[in-house]
Amino acid sequence: MPLTPPPVFPGAAWIHRTPREVGLDPGPLEELAARAGGAGCVVRHGFLAYAWGPVQEKRDWASAAKPVLSTLLLFAVRERILPATRSRVDERGWDLIEKDRTMTFRHLADMVSGYSCGEAPGAAWGYNDFGIQLYALALEKLFGEPLDAALTRRLRPLGLEDGSVFSSRGGRGVTTTPRDFARLGWLWLNRGMWEGQALLPAGLWSDEARPAVPVTLPRTRLPGTDYLKIGTYGGGTNQTPHGPGVYGLNFWFNEPAGMDGHRVWPALPPDTYQANGLWNRDTVTIIPSLGMVAAVRGAAMGAFEPGNQAGAANQALALLAQAVRS
Repeated sequence: MPLTPPPVFPGAAWIHRTPREVGLDPGPLEELAARAGGAGCVVRHGFLAYAWGPVQEKRDWASAAKPVLSTLLLFAVRERILPATRSRVDERGWDLIEKDRTMTFRHLADMVSGYSCGEAPGAAWGYNDFGIQLYALALEKLFGEPLDAALTRRLRPLGLEDGSVFSSRGGRGVTTTPRDFARLGWLWLNRGMWEGQALLPAGLWSDEARPAVPVTLPRTRLPGTDYLKIGTYGGGTNQTPHGPGVYGLNFWFNEPAGMDGHRVWPALPPDTYQANGLWNRDTVTIIPSLGMVAAVRGAAMGAFEPGNQAGAANQALALLAQAVRS
């Protein structure tokens, strides 16, 4: 088997290499760009190997921001601001109703918080943007400053080219460029390591960045209210049946989705995971076994259909794996 090269990390700008220089065939990448549209970049082994569209343009990334919130949660644990991701939210100054008193930060990160739903925390799956709004506000309260200040200071070693990260949605949504979001994806792929420095402990990353919603967990059925009157991050409380078995820490993981046993993206390696915004419009796809990150914004890759081998999104993302030269 070929040896995997040690990871390279960008400085003030990404180091560019041609696809062939990093073991990729440019043909599938060109096809991916044509299918997806928008703007995107593909990183392999730490080199920027392919880009299309205005990768320097900052836009909102919708729900692809959610794993960035969870990255801040891990920083809070690393710095002992919180003892654990499963620390209770009501112990941090939130007046939750009796049903929600057992809610933890990890419940919020896994979309099982029960906030604005009728079930207790952990009892039902509800892809829930009222819960995410609570999550973002709770993180702000933990750090005692705006999310962008908290994040960019901790990510200073990444050398972000394009400035702020959190500026939309009241300062709680991610507005950045594909080339900067790819840096965060490269940090994720390297399990919190950056140029030999453990920004996040690898053990903490490995323990937490995994599917955590039981495949048998039912979908929420009981109505609830936004009793804290915090509003929504963007959508409702019960947006999709997909998630149990494949979701955790606000990432989607390439685990079997549904009864047929097909993985979320059947064409990609099992270790793939993704930050996903607006159901495939904005994505950061991480493939550790291929040393690859793809950050794509404003794409038209088709419906979000976990497990559908013939789905347009699976066929488009398959091109990432097809580009790897044997």
